[in-house]
Amino acid sequence: MTGRPASFFSPLPYFVAFVAAPLAILAGRLADKEALARSFGLSGLAPWLALSGLAVLTALYAGVTTRAKSGRALWPVPVLGLVLAVAAWLLARGLALVLLQAEDYAPLLDEMRLPALVLFAALWAWSFGAPRRESLARAGAALGALVVLDFLLTAIMARGLVPGGGVLFGDAPATADALGFLLCTALCATVDDLPEPGVPRLARWLILAGLLASGSRVGLATGALLCLFFERGRLGNRAAMAAACILAIWISLILPLQHGLGGEELGLDWYYSATMEALSQDPRALAVGLPLDVPLALAMPEFQGLVWDAEADGLPVSVFQIPSSTLRLLAGWGVGGPLLVFGAAFFCALRGRRRFGFGLLLTAVLCATLAPVLHMPATAAALALALLSAARKPDAAQQASQPEATQPMAAAQADPAQAAGAADAGGATAQEPAQAQATEAQEARPTQAPE
Repeated sequence: MTGRPASFFSPLPYFVAFVAAPLAILAGRLADKEALARSFGLSGLAPWLALSGLAVLTALYAGVTTRAKSGRALWPVPVLGLVLAVAAWLLARGLALVLLQAEDYAPLLDEMRLPALVLFAALWAWSFGAPRRESLARAGAALGALVVLDFLLTAIMARGLVPGGGVLFGDAPATADALGFLLCTALCATVDDLPEPGVPRLARWLILAGLLASGSRVGLATGALLCLFFERGRLGNRAAMAAACILAIWISLILPLQHGLGGEELGLDWYYSATMEALSQDPRALAVGLPLDVPLALAMPEFQGLVWDAEADGLPVSVFQIPSSTLRLLAGWGVGGPLLVFGAAFFCALRGRRRFGFGLLLTAVLCATLAPVLHMPATAAALALALLSAARKPDAAQQASQPEATQPMAAAQADPAQAAGAADAGGATAQEPAQAQATEAQEARPTQAPE
C-alpha cells in the first residue's frame, strides 16, 4: 500500500486482465490453438510474468537513480539484476525437468499462485504506484462492451435469446464467472464516495450492461447486492438495477444454459459436502490443510441411474481441482487460508475508501465461494491491485493529484464554516500587528506643553 502517485504504466495490468486476456481467448478460438488461450487467457501466466519483469526492471532503475543521487556505489544494483536474470533463466529451463522428476511439487506450486500474484501486485504498486479507480472503471467498461458484443453476435447467430453469449469467449462456466467477477470488481470502482469522482457515467452503464449479458449467476447476484447496498442515489433507482440483475438470473434458470455455479459435471454442492467429510475425518486438517500431493478419496457423487462399484474407495480428486477458491483455500491451507485472504481484504477496505473497499470484499467473498476466481491469474491480480487502490486514503490520493495552491480552495469548498472561521481568525491575527504599530507610533510622538 504505497503512497507513490500513479504513473502512466500503473493501469497496464487492468487492461491486460480486462481486455488482453479475453481477446487472447478469442484469438485462440479463431486460430484453433488452445495453447494460446491457455498461456495468455484468463488462466495464463505469461502476461503476468512479462509484467513482473517490467516491474523488476523499473525497481532496479529506481535503485540506480536513488544511489546515484546519494553518491553511493552503483555496482550492487547491476549485480542484483544479473543474479535475478540468471535465476529466471535457470527456472525457465529447469522447472519442467524438475516437475517431471518430482511430480509431488506440482500441486504445491499451483497453490503458490495466489501468493505470487499478491506479491506481483505489491511490486507493481511499489514500482509504478497503485492504479487509480478511474482506470479500473474504464477497463471494466471496455470488457463490458466486449461481453455485450459477444451477447449480440450469439443472439444473431442463434436467432434467439442466449444469455452469456459464447461466440467470442466460449460457454465454459469458469470463463463466464471470471468475466462476471471482473465486471463486479470494476463496478465497485464506480460506487466510491468522492466529491468529484471523475468516472464517466458511460463506463458505469457499460459495466452494468456487460454484467447483465454475461450470464454469470454469481456475478449477477453480486451485482444486485452492489447496486442495492453500495450505490448512491435514490432507493428506487438502486432497486431497479438490482431487480434487473435478479431478472437476468431468473432468465438464466429457465433457459437451457451451459453456465452454472461452477463444479462442472459433479456439482459444487457435492464438492462442498465431500470436502467437509474429508476434513471431518482428519481434525488436524482444519489447522494445516489436507495433503496437496495426495488425491483425496472423496465420497462418490450420486448420479441418477449410475451405480458405483461397492469396492471403490472413492473418487480421487486433488485440491487444485476444487472449483471454489474459498473451499480450495480451506482444503489446502486449513481455516487460516480463507481467514488470511479475506482478512487482508477487510484491512484494505477498513484503511482507505470504505465504500470501494467493502464492495471489493463482498465481491471477493461471494464470487470466491462459488467460483475459482482467486486461483485464476487475471482475476486474482486485478482484485489485488484494486484492493491496493482502495487501501489508499482519499486525502492522500487527492493531495497527490492536486497542486498545493488548490488544496486550501478544496478545503474551503468541503467545509465553508470552518473556512470562514479560519478567515476570521486570520483577519484578527492580521489586525493585531497593525494596532500594535499604531500604539507604538502614538507613544513615540512628542508631547507639546500648553502655553
